[in-house]
Amino acid sequence: MPLTVSPCRQLCDWTRTPAVLDGQQVLACRGCGSQWVRGEPWTPAQADGSPPAAVLEELRRPAGAAGSAGS
Repeated sequence: MPLTVSPCRQLCDWTRTPAVLDGQQVLACRGCGSQWVRGEPWTPAQADGSPPAAVLEELRRPAGAAGSAGS
């Protein structure tokens, strides 16, 4: 499954999805539908420029621990 990348609409709201790609948790923007995994060479931001909580949680998670949310 390739990741979805859409033009930014300045409505960024990143959240965890139930999808996993190559062992990596997929996060998606509720504003434009773009998707991100920790192996991407860029890091998502919220509409106000702040780092999304879901992204920070994913980056703190040990590599390969996709889908083990719940803390």
